[in-house]
Amino acid sequence: MLRRFAFAFLTFVGLVIPAAFAFAILAAPPARPEPAQLPGCGRNLADATASVAAMQARMKSLNANAGLEICTATRLYFLEVVKARAATALCKTGAERERDLGRLDADVEHINEAIASRCS
Repeated sequence: MLRRFAFAFLTFVGLVIPAAFAFAILAAPPARPEPAQLPGCGRNLADATASVAAMQARMKSLNANAGLEICTATRLYFLEVVKARAATALCKTGAERERDLGRLDADVEHINEAIASRCS
């Protein structure tokens, strides 16, 4: 009788533990791999950064009295920052993405205010 009970117990445990493990694995959410970076993202981000830097240099070199020229340059600078923001939104992930998007959003707002005040 004890032998039969021990055999039934071991058989039960031998069936329940693997089944419970299998159900736990099936019920677990799938691991989320890091999203693959889109092709060309490295180059797009580098180009956007270079374009923004070139426009910043152009803005600094302009004379404050060059009315129409400074408005045109400010609008072009706005365009480059918006393009850099789009590239950042597509190509970066995680905390770095959020930090850079926040900075670029602030830059867009600042440039937009400059356009409104200087170029109306």
